[in-house]
Amino acid sequence: MAENETVLVNEVPENQAIETVEPVSPAPQEPSKGQKFKSGVKEWFRKRTVGLKRKPQNIALLLLAVSTIYFMLILFKLSDAVFKGESNQYVKATGICIFVVTLLSLLVLVSFLNAFPKRKKPNIFFIVLVFVMIGAMLACDIVSYIQMTNCLQNLSSNTSLLYIAVDTALPYIIGHIVLLGLSAVVFALLPVYSKLINKINTKVELESATENMSGAIDIQED
Repeated sequence: MAENETVLVNEVPENQAIETVEPVSPAPQEPSKGQKFKSGVKEWFRKRTVGLKRKPQNIALLLLAVSTIYFMLILFKLSDAVFKGESNQYVKATGICIFVVTLLSLLVLVSFLNAFPKRKKPNIFFIVLVFVMIGAMLACDIVSYIQMTNCLQNLSSNTSLLYIAVDTALPYIIGHIVLLGLSAVVFALLPVYSKLINKINTKVELESATENMSGAIDIQED
């Protein structure tokens, strides 16, 4: 072989790109079922918190709805006491009071929804109306409780059907009074806890695409 045709082993042609070997990163481990469940629960609570940030009044609305449902469930017991005490002089106004509470229990939810229209400022008129309705229901419940208590105290027999019906209805009235009072307090404190809810961090932290990359990157042309 001629001397000018000698090929150097360590010489690399200019037009050939230098390949770099990237270290193989380990495949990401698939999260376990427990981790998936935990992250799912965490995400569910995060979404609920975001919803409360947008509509914190839903807490008061939920309590009012619970009060309405509770009263509808106990309405049979109250009506039974009113029916059996029809001829008793101490429970004359109980029937009309229960009727008023039944009507306002439904109207208060409608007024509450109108008090916070979508994409508009709260309606002051309906906010005041909600408080007026809650106060009227509390007044009617208190009148019913006082009259039923007087009826029990003036009955000669504690085994009569009227005594049993009235005595059964009294605890339910107390429960409704407690729920209405709690609803009014929570509604009144809406500006306070809405600020506290807005301070909760609900941001989702996203990892950068290049944050976890390691090794050399081949940017040369083939």
